[in-house]
Amino acid sequence: MNDVELNILNIKENEKPTVTVLIPAYNEEEHIAETIQNIKEQSYPNIIQILVVDDASTDNTNKIAREYGAEVIRTPENSGTKAQAQNFALPYLKGELTMTIDADTTLDPKATEDIVKKFIEEQDIASVCGFVVPERRKNFWELGRTIQYLYGLFMRKKTQEYLGIPIVCSGCFSTFNTKILQEYGFKDRTMVEDMDLTWQFLTEKKKVRFLPDVVCFPKDPHNWKTYRGQVSRWLRGFFQCMSIYKKDVWKNKKLAFFLYWYLLEGLIGAIFYPLLIWTLIYPPSQYLVITEPIYLVIPLKAVMPLMFLSSVAIVTICSLYQGSKLKIKKTEVLKGIPCYFVLILLDCFMFFEAFVNEWVLKRKLEKWEKGH
Repeated sequence: MNDVELNILNIKENEKPTVTVLIPAYNEEEHIAETIQNIKEQSYPNIIQILVVDDASTDNTNKIAREYGAEVIRTPENSGTKAQAQNFALPYLKGELTMTIDADTTLDPKATEDIVKKFIEEQDIASVCGFVVPERRKNFWELGRTIQYLYGLFMRKKTQEYLGIPIVCSGCFSTFNTKILQEYGFKDRTMVEDMDLTWQFLTEKKKVRFLPDVVCFPKDPHNWKTYRGQVSRWLRGFFQCMSIYKKDVWKNKKLAFFLYWYLLEGLIGAIFYPLLIWTLIYPPSQYLVITEPIYLVIPLKAVMPLMFLSSVAIVTICSLYQGSKLKIKKTEVLKGIPCYFVLILLDCFMFFEAFVNEWVLKRKLEKWEKGH
C-alpha cells in the first residue's frame, strides 16, 4: 500500500471525524478571545482540540487563550515565520482533520460542518479552503479588498475549482487531512507558506478543493502601511514560488496555465494602466499611427477607456451577484468598486516592484511581519 492510500481517510457516512483547530498567534490579545469563542460556537460537534501555538508573544495572548479554554503551546523564541510556528504544533495535533485559521479570523457558524462533509464525500482530499470576506467593510482599504475577494474568488477561484486546481488554500482558513499535513509540513522557504504547500499538493496530483459557500471573516488591512506590507509579501512570495516550481509546475498542465497566465496578466497590467492614464492626460499620445503594412490610426483615447469601462461593468455585475449571495449590502459593494480600481493601480506598481526585487535584483524577502 502506497503513502497516498495510507493517508486516505477511512470514515463511514454517519461517522463524525475529529477536528483540531490550529491557531498560530503572535501578540493577538486583542482578537484571540473572539476567535476561540467563535470556534466553540461552531455547529459541528466533534471539534476535539483548539490548539493555539503562541509564537513567543510579548502580550497576554497566552493567558487569554487559556482562559477561553484553548490548549496552548509556546515556541521557545519567536520563529520569524508563520510556517515555522505552525510546524512547531504538528506533533501535538489530535484530530483526523486539522483546520488552520488566523487569530483574527472568525467563521460562519456552519463552516466546520460543511468542510467536514466535503472530506467525507471525497476522502482522498489533501486540503479544502473556503470563501473569504473582510469582517470590516468601512474604509477605503476594506471596501476595495471586499471587491477583490468578491470578484476574484467568484471569477478565478470558482474556475480553478471547476478544473480541480484551486491554486491557494488561504492561510487564514483552510482544512487538511492531518496525516498528510504532518507528512508535508508548512514550507518556510518562501513568504507564502499557504501558496507553497498548495502548489506542492497540486504538482504531486493531490486533491485540493474550494468551497465557495463556506465563509471566513478575517480582519483585513485598514490602512496603506498594512495593505502594502501584505500585498507585497503575497506578490514577492508568488515570484519565490515560481522560481521553486518552474520545472515541477509542468507536471500539472492546468496549474502551469493559470500560473503563467497570472504572470503575464500582471506584467501587462503594469503596462496597461499607466498607459491608460498617459493617453488621457497627454494629447500627443492619444493616437497610435501605424504605417506598415497598412496605414492605420488607432484612437487610444477612445479605445483604452472603452476597455476600462468594460472591465468596470464586468466587475460590478459579478461583485453584486456574489455579494447578494453572501448577504453583503449593495451599498458596500458599490462603494467598493472605485476603491477596487484604485487598488489595481497600486497592485500593478507592487507587482512590478516585486518582479524587480525578486527576479532582477535577487533581493529575496525573508522577513514575515505580524499583520501581513
